[in-house]
Amino acid sequence: QRRKEISGSCGKQDTLLDGVVSTMLSQNTTAANTIRAFANLKKTYPDWKMVVALPSPVDLEEPIKVAGLAKTRAQRIWDMCQTLQKERGEASFEYLRDMPDDEVKKKLSRFKGLGPKTISCVLLFTLGRSEFPVDTHVLRITKQMGWLPSNMNTRETAYEYLNERIPAHVKLDLHCLLIAHGRKCHRCAARGKPQFPPKDGSKLACPLKKGSR
Repeated sequence: QRRKEISGSCGKQDTLLDGVVSTMLSQNTTAANTIRAFANLKKTYPDWKMVVALPSPVDLEEPIKVAGLAKTRAQRIWDMCQTLQKERGEASFEYLRDMPDDEVKKKLSRFKGLGPKTISCVLLFTLGRSEFPVDTHVLRITKQMGWLPSNMNTRETAYEYLNERIPAHVKLDLHCLLIAHGRKCHRCAARGKPQFPPKDGSKLACPLKKGSR
């Protein structure tokens, strides 16, 4: 269930463009808002050809507004679709499906809104590659657990370090587990304020406490 909830808001979609856009919408918002925003977008524009045909990104703002930053996100989605249509003849990323990871990263990183963590999520959830995305939850908890050198403080360096060391067969489940835990545990949440604390007002008895440095 944990994997289903997180992957559904982080790029597990039928097409690569769907995966990229849903992952873009997941930035700085909740999983529930991401799922609602993407569902609204696809209900309004079931085919990306319809987005390409829009004269401007303004009409994309209303469907995705629940995710926040609607104006910026709409502009980036519209620009991306226009670029793909101009360069490839269609708004699609399917040509990336069989490319190696480094090439996929290179092709996606030229679009605004697609940074290393977002692209890593697309590789993991949409393409099913051996990837371990590092967001703030993952960085904070892995540091607490002593999995990172004490002087390693950025997501970018942690991403390189952890991806080389975490076994491929546990990357997906471990990523989902750390994200879910970071959202619920007072001890592991940023500033001790979890996004989804226990509903009864209690504090989760952190199962990672004994293993932390």
